[in-house]
Amino acid sequence: MLIDHIGAVLFPDMIWLRMIGRLAFPIFAYLISEGYFKTKDVKKYMLRLFIFALISQIPFYFAFREGFYLNVFFTLFLGLYAIYKYDQTKNYWVVFGVGMLAYFLNTDYNIYGIIMIFLFYKFHDNFKRMAVSQVWLNLLYLGIPILVMFLRGGKMTPSMIGYQLIQGLCLISLIFINYYNGEKGYSLKYVFYSFYPVHLGVLALISYLK
Repeated sequence: MLIDHIGAVLFPDMIWLRMIGRLAFPIFAYLISEGYFKTKDVKKYMLRLFIFALISQIPFYFAFREGFYLNVFFTLFLGLYAIYKYDQTKNYWVVFGVGMLAYFLNTDYNIYGIIMIFLFYKFHDNFKRMAVSQVWLNLLYLGIPILVMFLRGGKMTPSMIGYQLIQGLCLISLIFINYYNGEKGYSLKYVFYSFYPVHLGVLALISYLK
């Protein structure tokens, strides 16, 4: 995550930094699904994510300066909410609805991120199916924009296609996820929660001073 953001904020031409950074979000998405199974109070879990989403938005805005664009904590919050509501209703349309909400709110990774979190939850006990579902998700992530652009008579630029392909590197994170033993380690959630807005604030300051 830090490497990815250093690349995005300070060195946008160093694509290799962004390539390494693709591994971060799937791991966080997986940990959200794991957290759902392990938490004692899912509503408090969602509240923590939402609070840190609000806290992180100001440094996120100044770091990336991309107008109305919500940070990844909003995506993690909505992904957890989608799991929670699906568990109550067993209705896939709930997940799709939350994904569309993320899309219209323009959260980081938006509907793609919501579906990724849900797939980690859905195939929690079967790594093979989990991995296959993530491969299909990323194929769709690559293919759908190309298809839509083709149907509209437009063209995708090489840079647009390149970014879509780079996102596919996120699948490497499945190697690390496969080695997770499911045991709860030291609780460092507040270290991560705090690190996110703090490192964005530092990067925003460095970018401003440049």
